[in-house]
Amino acid sequence: MGFTKILVKLLTWMCIITITLLTFIVLLQVVTRFFDYSLPGTEELSRLFIVWLTFLGSSLAIYEKMHLAVNYFVNKFKTKHRKIFYILVNALIIVFYAVLTFYGFKLSMSAMSQTSSTLQLPVGISYLAIPVSGLFSLYFIAMNLTGSPTEEEEEMIP
Repeated sequence: MGFTKILVKLLTWMCIITITLLTFIVLLQVVTRFFDYSLPGTEELSRLFIVWLTFLGSSLAIYEKMHLAVNYFVNKFKTKHRKIFYILVNALIIVFYAVLTFYGFKLSMSAMSQTSSTLQLPVGISYLAIPVSGLFSLYFIAMNLTGSPTEEEEEMIP
């Protein structure tokens, strides 16, 4: 099994575990509120899981090529220029994720000294989803550039 497949399996299982825990926590909160008792920290924990699920899921979407594509603009070019524009667009996406990863890491490290109100977890744990997802996304975009394009991309690339 290749490195990319291992990463995808890891991300998939992280998403599955996160959404399972999120579902359990929210259900538990609903049930306890029915009995006029609110479990402390469930809102913070569910927010943390939603943040991580969103960012990890976006990395998986990039791997699956399910993210919003710019094919409309690429198709406006002549056939011989489409591949160059496709590479240029992906290079810009790489720059975006590199900046997001760099500053996301700085943000998460600066927020590690702050703690959440109820659970007393470092706030930086929530922000750490940004650079972690950014690293996964950068890797998958680079692999998409070196791999074979999807059917939709094959139509636009000669």
